[in-house]
Amino acid sequence: MTVIKKSHGPSRDIPRVPLGRCEVCQGIGFIKGIFHRMECAACNGSGLINRDTCEALEPAAMVVQLRQRLNWATRQVEVLRAQLEQAGLAGGPAQDYVGMNNRRGNGGGNWTGD
Repeated sequence: MTVIKKSHGPSRDIPRVPLGRCEVCQGIGFIKGIFHRMECAACNGSGLINRDTCEALEPAAMVVQLRQRLNWATRQVEVLRAQLEQAGLAGGPAQDYVGMNNRRGNGGGNWTGD
């Protein structure tokens, strides 16, 4: 079990639970009944379970675990974006079209195809 320390607020260690896909619902969170869909009882409708114990997490614990992963992914995106900017590749192909006035069509002409 990995321990993640919070960077803001009071110092508190939150254990990171290894999450895995629920095999009962195949990670969807619901099971198809005959006439309707039912929430999966094996994972409490989340589609994720504790990989080590194969048990569902309580909803409050699942929120904490998903928030940790979202915060980590957001930090990774910021790091990768900074690396792209440093390499001069930040905008990508879409950056070529920002601020262009293309009212007259391709290349600034007004050919209508007649």
